[in-house]
Amino acid sequence: MITTKSAVQIASLLVCLLLAGCKTELYSNLPENDANSMLSILLNNKITAEKTYDKKAEAYFLHVEESQIPQAVTILKEYGYPKEKVASIGELFKKEGLISSPLEERARFIFALSQSVQETLSQIDGVLVARVHVVLPENNPIEEEVKPSSASVFIKYNPAYRLEDMKSEIKLIVEKSIEGLSYDKVSVVMVPAQFISSSQ
Repeated sequence: MITTKSAVQIASLLVCLLLAGCKTELYSNLPENDANSMLSILLNNKITAEKTYDKKAEAYFLHVEESQIPQAVTILKEYGYPKEKVASIGELFKKEGLISSPLEERARFIFALSQSVQETLSQIDGVLVARVHVVLPENNPIEEEVKPSSASVFIKYNPAYRLEDMKSEIKLIVEKSIEGLSYDKVSVVMVPAQFISSSQ
């Protein structure tokens, strides 16, 4: 026999299932930090959203009301989400043997250096996309002329943040992150993102 208390519990469960069923998966396989940030952004913008965790995939999923998908995608894009997944150095340069060639080791080092600086710049508020290309010339110790290192930086940013005023600081971050790099050999291109207003 179903008691009043049991009936209420069943009804509550059905309501929860119905509400959950109305939501559609927006993004999948998200790291926890990104999932939390994206959920916070959506909720702060009055988007009905929820985060779930898949133990098998060891990743988080983001769900929103189907009717709010266009608005949710636009808002997250303005904040630079979802973050682009960067291939690891191991994925790009798979070791086929026990010993790597000098060329492979050099490529690994430059890649890791670029990714490290890129990750640092991505932490600046307002940065949506950061790309760093590092050039480390192979100098011959016999030759007198030393070819200097250089770096080029591309940043797309949210125009709500005045990142153009930080260009000198960005160049300084890159300079101090790469041994042998001088301030004048760092070039920075900053482009404001163009957004379509999500407000109706």
